[in-house]
Amino acid sequence: MDRVRVAQLVRKNDNASRRELFEIFYRPTYAAVFALLRHRESAEDITQEAFIRAFQNIDRLREKDKFGPWLAAIATNLARNHLKREKRLCYYDKPIEPAAGSAAAAFCSTEERLIREEEIARVRAALRTLSPEQYQVVILQYYYNLKLDEIARLLNISPGTVKSRLFRARDRLSRALEPEEDLVCQADEGGGAE
Repeated sequence: MDRVRVAQLVRKNDNASRRELFEIFYRPTYAAVFALLRHRESAEDITQEAFIRAFQNIDRLREKDKFGPWLAAIATNLARNHLKREKRLCYYDKPIEPAAGSAAAAFCSTEERLIREEEIARVRAALRTLSPEQYQVVILQYYYNLKLDEIARLLNISPGTVKSRLFRARDRLSRALEPEEDLVCQADEGGGAE
């Protein structure tokens, strides 16, 4: 979505604008919440609660074009609070398929698609190793392309805390995504079976 259009909708703040903002940001917000909770009904409830809180406090949003990341911060905070109450953490692992008939689907061979699905599954498994706090800053930086100071303002934490969480998240992700030694050795030896 065009940032200028988002800012216009936030400034207008009438029912039609809210409806349009809801339609634009529901899916990515729901996806971020569902990735933490892995429970459809809870994710729907928390996503809706995030929109309610965002619309009730929309006048507090200084940078109107940052509605999406601000909403994601609200939603993931609500999800983290829900997890604390529930004392559990789950993630969703269904592979993402290109839309049928799309250009991406047309160019994906079966082998390429399988490799891509494997890589996506590995990344999702690595993301499961992150704490909710680390997951939240990773989503805000890499999905919403926010800078450290923007994340700090959205989450009401210091930039140093954001840096620390990102550092720990990257470290954990890099360790989780390292190639398995057995697979590397087999590949170097021509596949292993003699």
